[in-house]
Formats: sequence, structure tokens, C-alpha cells
Amino acid sequence: MEDAEGNFEQHPEAARILDECFWEIFEDYKHQLREMRSLLIVGDGTTPGQLETNARSVLRRAAKVLRGEERSLLAVEEEIYRNIESSDEPLNPHPDESFRAGVALCKAAVTVVVKNLVPGTSSEKIAGIALAVQEIVMDRVSRMVMASYVDYLLTKVKETQFEERRRYSRELHDRLAHQMTVVTQSLELYRAFRERDAERAERRLILAQESARESLDLMREFSRELRLSETSQGLRIALENLMRISVPDGVDYEVSLEGEEKHLPDYVRDQLYMVLREGVRNAVAHSGSDRIEVEVGITPRQVTARVRDHGTGLDPEDGTTEGLGLSSMEERVSLLGGTFELVPEPGGGARAEVSLPLMREKDR
Repeated sequence: MEDAEGNFEQHPEAARILDECFWEIFEDYKHQLREMRSLLIVGDGTTPGQLETNARSVLRRAAKVLRGEERSLLAVEEEIYRNIESSDEPLNPHPDESFRAGVALCKAAVTVVVKNLVPGTSSEKIAGIALAVQEIVMDRVSRMVMASYVDYLLTKVKETQFEERRRYSRELHDRLAHQMTVVTQSLELYRAFRERDAERAERRLILAQESARESLDLMREFSRELRLSETSQGLRIALENLMRISVPDGVDYEVSLEGEEKHLPDYVRDQLYMVLREGVRNAVAHSGSDRIEVEVGITPRQVTARVRDHGTGLDPEDGTTEGLGLSSMEERVSLLGGTFELVPEPGGGARAEVSLPLMREKDR
């Protein structure tokens, strides 16, 4: 058990077993991972060497605490920063996988420790040791999972930033670079024609002026999009700005939001906006729809949202759903404990649906 100062009860015998029986614990641990088909052992996320290193690190620290060699574990914040700073690459396992694996390691450690205690150990002492091992191992595992979760989110933030930079770079190349090329060529032709064909030279000068104005308008549009693509003024306003900027002329759109935004924590609001933004961009780019609708419903317990178009619809057999940014949308929703689904609409079109659980203030 842990005292008021964060120190755990000492059990040298349990510490000895954790040290001496590592391979027995590790084999039981791997067996459990195989049984649950954990991605840490059946996927590509973790090598056998990394799996052993992580398990040995957890059990070695637990043994030190049980012997009293470490007064207490690090503060949570220090633990997170130490794990992140000591890692040159992102932690591969999804936080859910890391936690499930931690529970399996804890179970294996408790089982082996109890089995190898001195014969005749009282039931009361066995229970105390088992509880202490469980608390210490899970404390360590929880801290590692938190570090994994923070690292996972930082990685996703970097990926999002990269995708945004790439999108703006593509837009600037495809549109602004073209306009500036027209300006340059038109001015060169103006200089070439102005002495021998004044009328033709004048047309080239007018074209250069028009292209320059379009380039300036384009830069203003980018600046405006950067300024408005945020949720600090509320989800409804952010979505309305998104539709105004993203939906081309000739396509109708509608944004509806029911419920009170005060129930949305900032991080949920931001992530939901990014999911809906991706859905809107997909509808604009791929559906060919003449109308796009975004609907959000908020209650104290749940937020639901959908992006609906009336375009060409989905055909899973022809691969139209590939490359639509669905994996990033699903990951964002999954991290918030929600569900995501992309389904065809009756009569044509598609609907991206999101459902996220919310916690009331008194439940937090």
C-alpha cells in the first residue's frame, strides 16, 4: 500500500522473485499478449527486443520500490517528460494497446510472485504482497501509458501540421504560382510588343494587372482562412467560416447546431472540428454534390455530428473510400472514446457520422 508521502510498503521477498523469475513472468506475459492478439506481439509496432526491454524496465523499477531502494516513483509530469525526452522516435503502440499490455504484465507478475513465495506464507501476507505488486506495477505502467499517450498526441499534432503545410504549399503552387507566371509572361510580352504593336501590348498589360490582382486576392483568402480556421469563438462560428471558405460557388451548404456548446470541453471541440473539416473537404473534393450539410447535436452526455452530401455516393468495391483521410478521422474519434462511420445515403450521396461521449462536470 502507498502512504501519504507516496511511499509503497516494502516486500523484499517479492522484489527478489521479480528479479530472479523475470523470464517466467515474461513468457506468461507474451502468452497473454498472443491470446488477446495484441498488436505489440502480432503487429509491427514493437520488436521482441523492445517488448523485453519495456517489461524488464517496469519490473526492475517495481523491485527497487519493493526493496525500499527508491523512496517513491517520479511525479507524473516528470515521468512524462523523462519518457518523451529519452525517446528519439515516437512510441509506436497506441495508448489503448499499451494499457492492455500493462494489465497483462501486472497479472503475470502477481501470478509468478504468489506462486514462488516461501511455502507456508500466510494468506494475509500473500494478499498484502499481491496487492503491493499490483499497485506498484500498475503505477509504473500507468505512467508509461500516459507518456505514450502524450507522445501519440504530439505525433498526431505534428502530422496535422505537416498536412496543413503540404495543402497550403500545393494550393500556392497550383494557383498562386500559375497567376505569377501569367503576370511575368504578360509583362515580358508587353515589353516585346509596346514598340511595334501598342494594342496587343496594352492587352498584355491589362492581363498582367488582372493576374496580379487575382494573386493578391488569393493571398488575402489564404490569410483569412488561417485566421478563421479556429474554434476559439465557438464551434458554430468555426463551422460556418469553414463552409464559407471551403465550399465552392454553386454548391449550397447548411450548418445546424443544436444544444449548448458549454458542454463541450475545449479539446473535444477542437478535435471534433478537425474531423468535420476533413469530412467537408472530402465532400467538396470527391462527391460532386450540389449541397453539403453539417449537423451537430450537443447534450450534457453526448455530442453527435454528421457531414452529409448528395453526390455520387460510395462504392466499397471500386475503392472510392480509400485516401479520403478516414484513418485520421477515425483515430481522432477513437482517442476521445467515440465512434465514426461513413455510410451511403439512400438515393445517392454519403454521410460521415461521429458520436462522442461527454462527461458532466460533477462526473469528472
